[in-house]
Amino acid sequence: MRTDRRGFALIAVLWALVLAAALAAELHAGARGDLRGAAAVRAATGARWAARGGLAHAEEALRARLAAASATGAPPGTDTLLLRPLRLDYHGVKVRVTVVDARAKLQLNLAAAGELRALAEACGLAPDEAYRFAYAVAGWRAAHGPRWLAAPEDTLETAVRPPAGAFRAVEELRAVPGIPPRTYVAVAPYLSVAGDGRVNLNTAPLAVLRTLPGFGEEAARAVVDRRRAASFLSAWEVVPALPPQARGRVQDRMAELLPRAAFTPRHAEVRVEARGPGAAARARIRAVAVLAGGRLAPLALIEER
Repeated sequence: MRTDRRGFALIAVLWALVLAAALAAELHAGARGDLRGAAAVRAATGARWAARGGLAHAEEALRARLAAASATGAPPGTDTLLLRPLRLDYHGVKVRVTVVDARAKLQLNLAAAGELRALAEACGLAPDEAYRFAYAVAGWRAAHGPRWLAAPEDTLETAVRPPAGAFRAVEELRAVPGIPPRTYVAVAPYLSVAGDGRVNLNTAPLAVLRTLPGFGEEAARAVVDRRRAASFLSAWEVVPALPPQARGRVQDRMAELLPRAAFTPRHAEVRVEARGPGAAARARIRAVAVLAGGRLAPLALIEER
């Protein structure tokens, strides 16, 4: 009987040791998981603050450029990039910043269906594909909210953030029914959700120029060739630069062209991407800066993730 009690006690002790070992292993695994989680949080936080540092750097660089242009009376440039891409390093987190003239792109929330169709065809899509793209976008906008109305040109109080129901990012086109991946890849580089809907003839690429009233490929190429020599200052300088046939089409639609054309940037689309070691150390920021009268209004944050 005593032997049985000793055997039972021995088994109980062995089970206690097994349970203690299992508990220790679980605690160790949990501690390691907590350490990994804390490291991921630190990496994500570092990337986010590095991206914000890049945004602040871009804002200062833009202010410096505006001040220099105002002091020298420099004419408007013909480069889509308002600043050269900035490459920064914050304690091992690599940050890349691009600042682009939003008027060099077609405003996704403001463009008419005909303009979207013209852009898609200029990007190499067949007419039927371009038609489906344009009316898929128009249908989505009609179903999800009111159109975004741009503010008057003579004020800095402008709508730089898309309103409720509008496209918040060009990437949202991927979720619109009727827009296949091939179409998205072709048109996305020429679209923006920032800006007032006007097109800068001094910075817009061929595909975007072709969305203007009266413009075909011939007129768009003539504009690009002419602006390499000197920037356009008004729409009336455009007509003499065009070939005869294109000139007549643009003249016939000059009343439509005047409110659609611009010759200086007004909205800068700022994109910041921070990348550190590890998958968690990633951060992106999109913002819009309003430029007017040699001044820079405070940047409006569109998205941070």
